[in-house]
Amino acid sequence: MIPCEVEEIGAVGMDAWLCSLAYGAAAVTLLCLPGNPPSVLRELEEQRGFAGAILEGMGHDPHRIRLQDGSDLTALIADLAAPPANPALEAATFQAQNEKRTNIRLAAEHLYEQADGPPESAPLPAGAPFGELLINKKTCTLCMACVSVCPVSALSDGAGEPKLNFIEWNCVQCGLCESACPEDAIERHTRFVYDPRLRRANRVLNEDQPFNCVGCGKPFATTRVIESMREKLSGHWMFQKPEAVKRLEMCEDCRVKDMFKDGGGLLDAQDEA
Repeated sequence: MIPCEVEEIGAVGMDAWLCSLAYGAAAVTLLCLPGNPPSVLRELEEQRGFAGAILEGMGHDPHRIRLQDGSDLTALIADLAAPPANPALEAATFQAQNEKRTNIRLAAEHLYEQADGPPESAPLPAGAPFGELLINKKTCTLCMACVSVCPVSALSDGAGEPKLNFIEWNCVQCGLCESACPEDAIERHTRFVYDPRLRRANRVLNEDQPFNCVGCGKPFATTRVIESMREKLSGHWMFQKPEAVKRLEMCEDCRVKDMFKDGGGLLDAQDEA
């Protein structure tokens, strides 16, 4: 047993726990004294649940990481003095970085190599900071509102093409994209992907055919966006005339030109009563 005193038990998270196991520890025990605030203990237990699920998903014992409250010191000493339930794994050689998410990745990759036929991914409890996004392709219009609010560049557009791209490892499951989506087309799914190729791959979540302006032929939107606009504005009084509906199919330049042609204005002349 190697005791390690820390200034604040809540500051030692799953990056340190998983790295300890990767470097050869048979288990990690967190001694939580009675004076620790309940909020810190709740967060530690939640983090332990995430780390345990990552371990269990690849076939390792999730109880390699455990919490002890220290209320019964005699039982605690006896427990710590007992031989470890699981043997230590082959020690890793990677150099830890000054970034927690990177250390979790390095440790998980090493532990994955020591596992016996593990799957490519495993589910994690709700609230975990790892996972993918599920897109409802029937309702997603590729408006890119989700891309504009993503704080970690997990989502990106198609650089001129109507595509929504996603890199899973960047995603922290913050939910901003889910809240920003006007069509409620995004759902979070917590999981941990062990295969580094899948984890870092740039996946296309949704794509559509570009819609070309009926005036100049320039692509300016997606087919689904135009269809959605037609449907939502079908009952609006401003879009009851064919020429007004046609403007929905025009780019911004052609739309303005069409509105002001022949001395017209912002609104089409109303039919005389």
